[in-house]
Amino acid sequence: MPGHVPVLREEAVRLLVADPQGTYVDATLGHGGHAAAIVASLAADAGRVIAMDCDPDAVARASARPPAPAPRFLAVRGRFSELDQTLDALGLDRVDGLLADLGLSSDQLDDPARGLAFSLDGPLDMRLDPARPETADALIRRLDAHALARLLAEHGELPRARAAAGALHRAAEATRPLTTRAVRDALAPLYPGPGRPRRLAQAFQALRVAVNREIPELTSLLESAARRIKPGGTLVVIAYHSLEDRIVKHAMAPPRPMDAWVEPAESPWLPLTRKPKGSDE
Repeated sequence: MPGHVPVLREEAVRLLVADPQGTYVDATLGHGGHAAAIVASLAADAGRVIAMDCDPDAVARASARPPAPAPRFLAVRGRFSELDQTLDALGLDRVDGLLADLGLSSDQLDDPARGLAFSLDGPLDMRLDPARPETADALIRRLDAHALARLLAEHGELPRARAAAGALHRAAEATRPLTTRAVRDALAPLYPGPGRPRRLAQAFQALRVAVNREIPELTSLLESAARRIKPGGTLVVIAYHSLEDRIVKHAMAPPRPMDAWVEPAESPWLPLTRKPKGSDE
């Protein structure tokens, strides 16, 4: 935790904590920076933070050095889709707020064994939760060319996705197991010039999002949050790319009626800011 300052930490926690005696969920524990800041903002004799993460390393690290003793702080291993299950197991029907800082933590990105960074050499794993059954290597080998190209285009917005899918399949045929270097070398000729790092990042993002089922997991979290956060409670989500951003904005916006004569449905959320923080929109 020391030395790692989460993005928008102070602003996010300020918006999140409306009741200093409330119970809050940090759905993305990571290095514990947000969880520690939430604990610090609560009353000294009340308030509680439930910190979740699918990465067992994050849970073990926070459990060894918790920002507050139990029951004020509890680190729990769990995916976004397991929020309901986690709260039920703790006997919690509703909470006062939930924070989700989407994306990767720095230690995950900097670990070559996870295969998340194209600049580091390592196995093409990409699982944030090691209990998931399929690595990025296995995913590439399982999908046909059409499905892999669609994945790269939809999850990474990668240009020349069909050519990239073909290059990845050829690399998989030539290299077993696949490595980050093999993928980088296979894709590099398709994206010459100064834009290459961005294209490689898009390809790696697409594979990571698919391996970790980040889209259905995020959708599940937002649906559960609407049920489990108390009326008047707060949902704070920090997103880093357009794919996540669109899903979050859609979930927080009131549905549009298909018929002009139908009264628009109400959104369960009311915005706390005029526009997303850090947005130029």
